Amino acid sequence: MALDAALPAVGRPFALARGLTARVALTIVVLASFAVRLIASAAHPAPRYFPDEYLYTAIARALGSGRAPSVRGESAHFPALLEPILAAPFQALFGPELAYRLTQAENAVLMSLAAVPVYLLARRLSLSAGYALACAAFAVAIPDLVFASYTLADPVAYPFAMGALAAGVAALERPARRMQLLFLALAGLATFARVQYVVLPAAFVAAAVLVDRRRVLRTQRLPLFLLALPVVGAVALGPARVFGYYANVTHLHVGGALLHWAGVDLFLLAFAAGIVLVPGALVAIARPRGRTETAFAGLSAVFGSGLLLEAALYASNGSSRFQERYLFALLPLVPVGFGLYLKHGRPGRGAVALLSLALFALAAQLPLSGYAAALGKTDSPFLVAVFRLEKIVGTANGSFVLAVLAGAAAAGAVLVSRRGGGRYAVAATLAAALLASFAATVGDSANARQVRRDYLPVNASWVDATGLRDVTLLQTVGSPPASAIEQLYWNRSIAAEALLGDARATDVYAAPRVRIARDGTMTGVGTTVLVQDYAATIRFANAARVATAGTFSLWAADEAPRLELLERGRFSDGWLARSGALTVWPDASGRTRGTVRFTLSLPAGAAPTTIRFGKARYDIRPGEQTTVIYTIDARGPWSLPFSTTHGGNAQPDLRFTSVRSTPPILARAGAPAVRPTATA
Repeated sequence: MALDAALPAVGRPFALARGLTARVALTIVVLASFAVRLIASAAHPAPRYFPDEYLYTAIARALGSGRAPSVRGESAHFPALLEPILAAPFQALFGPELAYRLTQAENAVLMSLAAVPVYLLARRLSLSAGYALACAAFAVAIPDLVFASYTLADPVAYPFAMGALAAGVAALERPARRMQLLFLALAGLATFARVQYVVLPAAFVAAAVLVDRRRVLRTQRLPLFLLALPVVGAVALGPARVFGYYANVTHLHVGGALLHWAGVDLFLLAFAAGIVLVPGALVAIARPRGRTETAFAGLSAVFGSGLLLEAALYASNGSSRFQERYLFALLPLVPVGFGLYLKHGRPGRGAVALLSLALFALAAQLPLSGYAAALGKTDSPFLVAVFRLEKIVGTANGSFVLAVLAGAAAAGAVLVSRRGGGRYAVAATLAAALLASFAATVGDSANARQVRRDYLPVNASWVDATGLRDVTLLQTVGSPPASAIEQLYWNRSIAAEALLGDARATDVYAAPRVRIARDGTMTGVGTTVLVQDYAATIRFANAARVATAGTFSLWAADEAPRLELLERGRFSDGWLARSGALTVWPDASGRTRGTVRFTLSLPAGAAPTTIRFGKARYDIRPGEQTTVIYTIDARGPWSLPFSTTHGGNAQPDLRFTSVRSTPPILARAGAPAVRPTATA
């Protein structure tokens, strides 16, 4: 199959080989991509990109049940609704597990279909059928197709964004109402799926001015008029009502860090594109020939600049990482632009050499390991692939290998500009994309399986399995939101969330703070609560424990749950935090009387630690045990704070703890007992 971009366009069907047409070959590319992504999704057993994946799913559940978009009963002013709309039938008809798998399959189809508009775009620019197929294959070979396994908007928006670019070039080349309306429809769907693609209409307008100049009001009257209507509406409504969930974008800070991250994003995006094609593609976009190429260059340049601005703005306001999620739609444009470069006869040798030298110098000075460390790879499948390589060969060796590959790719770009061999450069880029995609998929699968093991029991919908409904998730101080979101995701019976003390909410939607009366009664929760016991130990006076899973316990009562005992700062593995407090609430008589007993200890190898409970100090040494007994006689709640005064012990998961403690045992005296009002 020839990859020579210099071949002129030929009539349809495009004969590639005996008995094989471009349509058949393109179908094979799409089906192969779908099959690969479906298999990869099977190895991705749990969502892990939070809170986004949960929010999209929660809105889909609301839509599937016939309600307006909402999350835990609170109206969701969420402008990106296409993904929840498409997933709503699965949520309405099937259980959480099957709905999750069907959504993954739907995403695999949609992302694979992106190959079609990329192919059509390349053909529109008079690139050969074989080369256009290579561009289409690259569009589904990039590591970012790993997002097909996620319940996010990216898989849905990607094919529509590519389709809008292809239709936009066609509408600019030959202004016709049908093609103009097709662009507006596809750009609208892409934006309705992912708000970042609101830059598409702006890119079209800028490209139209570039192509038609003063005649633009005549040639593009219809799209300009239709695009003006939502702009007028947005101005009238105000940004808060238009952007909804994303309204805080209007408060983001624009500063020097914006330029820094724009540069970092450009460099890493070039690396993700394989480097060797990038200099030639940029030269072709900077020097378009003819109306069609000018339309493509203008549309691509403004579209890319808009996405780059969004990514850099977000990174410079707190995320501080490569936002590949915002930018990966630009990757398929690189081989298309490179095809134009080959078709033009490889012009601008000096510019290609300078760009190649700059990319190599950056690769040598900025090792990718610094960007792939810790949370830096969160939004970048390419950096996940880099991290996977470093995990196999070591960080230093991995950085060296990548620098060598960058040097070879830069040298290849210069060599192509002077001696040819473009088809080999494209083949090498496609191979690199497939290899990076494989590494990213393996790394993603390992991470998803780890999340599944760490946060969920065998039956992820274990709360639903109890038959209880209208459960309130009770977040406690120090508990990680991620594990709580997993329970929300898989259990539809969890209808509300509440916060105990200074606990962190899982997202921005309804999560009121619980008020505790003097007798321990909690207001703001239902009769059934799911408590996260990660960093707290809780006992109820009138509720029965129905089930447990990991650091969660499910309690049920016939009336508002009433706390009996709460120890803040005691982790589920028995370690105490550096500080905390033990609180006991009164019995039915209004008095707190009896004894509280617990045993302090340290395992062998731990550091000796001194801990204070109230006014008493306890020196705990490894291998020793100290039993503490407090006699209580108080009116109303009784509280005992504790804090570490000397020593302490760091845990592998980065917790800094003091000593270990058994669960506190409360033995009441002199008061009528109140039995739980519900049973398991």
